[in-house]
This record gives sequence, structure tokens and C-alpha cells, in this order.
Amino acid sequence: MNRLYRLLATPPLTSVLLLLPIAGFFIYFFTLRYNIPWFDDFENIPYFLDRFLGAPSFHEAVSALLRPNNEHRVVYARLVVLAQYALTGGINFANLMLWGNAGLVLIFYLLYRALKQQELSPQTARVGLLIAPLLLFTAQTYIMTFTAIFSLQYLTIITLVTATLFVLATERRSYFTVAIGLGLLSTFSMGNGLLLWPAGACMLFIQRRWISLTIWIATGILGGYLYFLGYPVQQGNAEGFSYVLEHPLKTLAGFLIFAGSPFDLFPTLPETYRFYLPFLAGSILIAGLGYWLLKTLFSSRKNNSFFETFILGCLLFLVVNIALIAFFRLRFYFGMALHIPYRIYALSLWAVASVLLFSQLTKTARTRFWPLVWGVFLGLNLFTYYTYLPEAIERRKHMQGLAFNQLHSAIGLGGSRNSNLAQYIASLIDLMAKRNWYHLPDPAITPDERKVLLPVNKTASLNPLQIKRDGDYIVVESNEPNYSVGLHQGIYLVMRSDRHVYLLDAVKKRPASFKPWQVEPGFFTPMPIYMIQSGRYQLGVFRTYPDHSELAFGNQQVDVP
Repeated sequence: MNRLYRLLATPPLTSVLLLLPIAGFFIYFFTLRYNIPWFDDFENIPYFLDRFLGAPSFHEAVSALLRPNNEHRVVYARLVVLAQYALTGGINFANLMLWGNAGLVLIFYLLYRALKQQELSPQTARVGLLIAPLLLFTAQTYIMTFTAIFSLQYLTIITLVTATLFVLATERRSYFTVAIGLGLLSTFSMGNGLLLWPAGACMLFIQRRWISLTIWIATGILGGYLYFLGYPVQQGNAEGFSYVLEHPLKTLAGFLIFAGSPFDLFPTLPETYRFYLPFLAGSILIAGLGYWLLKTLFSSRKNNSFFETFILGCLLFLVVNIALIAFFRLRFYFGMALHIPYRIYALSLWAVASVLLFSQLTKTARTRFWPLVWGVFLGLNLFTYYTYLPEAIERRKHMQGLAFNQLHSAIGLGGSRNSNLAQYIASLIDLMAKRNWYHLPDPAITPDERKVLLPVNKTASLNPLQIKRDGDYIVVESNEPNYSVGLHQGIYLVMRSDRHVYLLDAVKKRPASFKPWQVEPGFFTPMPIYMIQSGRYQLGVFRTYPDHSELAFGNQQVDVP
């Protein structure tokens, strides 16, 4: 291990190993990104922009900026939208995703700056940072990565709070003023931004900065008051407290599973089995961090370490976030403990914890154990790319199919048929098109996709499709051998009636197994009944390839109630 540590500590190799995960992530991002909005994007982006630009007064414009979306005010995300509009005159959801994901680079850089102050050697700090990019830059968070408002909320609030706490840890009056401003911006950029105030108070407490602590607490109380002033949305959080009291052990287990969710390595397994490894990893992590946090927080001496103060604030913010998500979301569905859009909190927690671990190891322990720890997380990063990359590709194809449906049938990107939400989304898409802010991609999938809209002149011989009803879904399956999916290759199930045509992504069959690469012949397509208009539909298959596509209809039909 000594020889391997010296190799890892070679400056050129260290730099390459730090940059490769970042470069790999952005290659993955630019390859799979798509300019398609989804669900919450509509209220926070086009609806806000229309309301802001059309505001008859300054007061109304500020009201549009501060208006909550569910339980969150999202000022930062809306400021980014305004900046994009001011620079380009339109909306590009893919570029909004890019801006949100760029926050990972700032988090990575701030961790490096903090560790460099602790180690006093830039090269030693770079070695200690080797694990962090393997956790931050990963495919595990693909739903957040490729949804504009998710990346501008879930990831951005971590970025804003990390920057705030970094500035706060510096014992300078001018920096404290900047931290107050960043703290207020964070507070109004997502509801859990309020948690930075107690985290920051703990930082100031261990530094014994009593005047700053008093001002910080007073500002936090004022920020919380203003946040909830005129707050119209109630999310039933009282029910969350009731759930915790009724299921304390289950809630604790969910918290530990969520904390260890970066070790959710086998998404093809039934959830019961998926919980085991994250529960073990989360238990080890929280036990270790709990000991360090208590020891640091309740030390009788003033803490003069910038690094420990900063890390303390980051860990408290992330741990409490994970706890609150477990407390208030598991009552809906326990599987939320492995919810992918939220996983960036757990991944960030592990990244910060990895830097802390390195700082706590002696030089001898570093040479013995750090290469082994790095190897574990390198394997985790590579394995989860292998595991989650196919899901990210299928997510992209799924969104392309929904964009086609929205374009040609006015439903797909949110809301059930004939609902107010579906009509609201359709109206905002029309608004963006009329004002030339944004147009749905046309073609959405392939250059010749419009042939699926033409009358069916003949049918072809297709492998028989199995059709069954499963709750609110009609599931169509095929046992077609040798079915493969690629970035520009796959199958869409075509549903065609006299009035409507829908395309639905055909997903490869993956058996419940510890082998996520294992697949079965054929595909299956779950069709949500309430996102398809009632009627009798003829079933067909639209095959896409990098250079062409093929369309075939069989003689099978399905009735959608």
C-alpha cells in the first residue's frame, strides 16, 4: 500500500485522477441531455417568466419572484431563468440543467480549498480529495441531473449553502456580511435553506464568535419569518410528525438507508433487498460522523480550525436534510429512502465525510489505508455508471416519447387527460411557442418520425404482444429476441386510434437479480391509462436506428377506458 500511496501522490497522476471523474460526468451529461421540460419546470420557468415580465408594478414582479412552488420559494432558480432570458431572449432547459450541474464543480473546489488550509500542502490536499469527485460526479442522480428545476433546486441549495458556510467560517467582518447575504438568498431558494442558520450557528459557537452568533441567529429568525410571510401552501407536515411518532424505528431505518443510498448498487432487485447494503453503509457513516460531530461541537476549547468549522457546518446541514426528508417523505412511500432525485444530499454527505476522514488519518494510516478506500469508491463510481447509465438512456428516450405525445396530442409532459394541470401545461407550451421563447423539439426522436401519423395502409407480421391491465396501467410485453437499446436505437410502442397517436418507450426486461446487466428477451411498456385519451387503439412498433427507422403495425388492438 505504501508504494500505491506514493503513486497516487505523484502530482501529474493525482491531477488526472481528480479530473477524470469530472470530465467523464460532463461527457455523459452533454451526450444525454435534452431540451425538454417536465412537470414542475412549467410553474417555475415559463409561468414565472410570463408573470414577471407582464407584472404591472414592481410589487407584482417581486411577488412573482417570491411565489412558492409547493412548499418552496425558488428565488435563485428564477433569477437564473431571468438571466438566461436577458442574455438569449428565450428558454433553454438543457442549458438550465447545465448551470445547475455546474454547482458540483464549485462544491468540489470549496472542499479542496478547505482541505488545503488544513494540510498546508496543495498536493496533500489533492490526494485527500481523490474520493470526493467519485461521489459528486456520478450517474446515480440522473433524474435530478436531467431535470432543469431539480438541478436548480436540490443541487443548487447544496451549492449555495456550501458557499455560504465557507465564507462564514472565515473570521473576517466583511466575509460575515457576505455570508448573511448568501444565507438569505439560500433561504429563499428552497425551504431547506432555512437549515443553514442552525448549522451556521453551531459553527460560530465553536469559534466563540458571540457577537456574530447573535446577529446570525437574529437574521435567521427574520429570514424564517419573511419566508413564511404570506405563505399559502400547507404540505401536511403535522401528519409527518404523527407518522414519526407511530413508526419511530421504521423512520430511523429510513434515515439510515437514505444516508447510505449511494450504495444502492442493484436497482433491479426488489426494494426489500435493495435496502440492506444502504442500511449498513448509512449506519457506519452516521455512527462515525455522530461521534466526530459531538466531540467537535461540545469541545470546551475554542476551535481555531477553519477546516473543521466549515466541515462541521456542511455535515450538520446535510445530515439534518437527510433526516427531515426521511421524516416527512417516508409516510408517502417507504421506498422514498432510495429516491434518486434526492440522492445528491447523501452523495454530498459522503463526499464531505471522505475529506474529513483523510484529515483524521495519521500519515502512516494514510499510506496504508487511503489507496484501499479510494479503490472502493472508484469501484463504486464505475459500477454505478454501469448500473445507472442504461436507466439514464431509457429516461432520455422516455422523455423524447412524451415530447412527441405532447406535441401531437397535447398531453405527455405532466397531468392526466383532460385535467386542469394538463391543460395548464399545454397552454404554457403554446405561450412559449407564440413568444418564441421555446419550442418542443420537432422531431423529438428521429427525422422521419411523422410517418407514424400517416394513415395505416397495411399491416405487417409482428411477434404477438402480451397485453394485460395492471392498476392504472395497460402493460404491453413482447418476447422479441435480441432486443437492444442504444442512444439512437430502440423501440417505441405505437398506439394509434382514429384521432390520436402515442409513442411509448419500450423498456428492456430486467429480471430481479444481483446482476444489473442481465436482461431477458423482449421488452415491456407500461401505458398510464390517464395520460392517454379513451378509445380503441391499434398497436404497432416504431424501431429507431442511428441512420433510419422502421414502422410496422400488427392486427392487435387495445381498448383504453
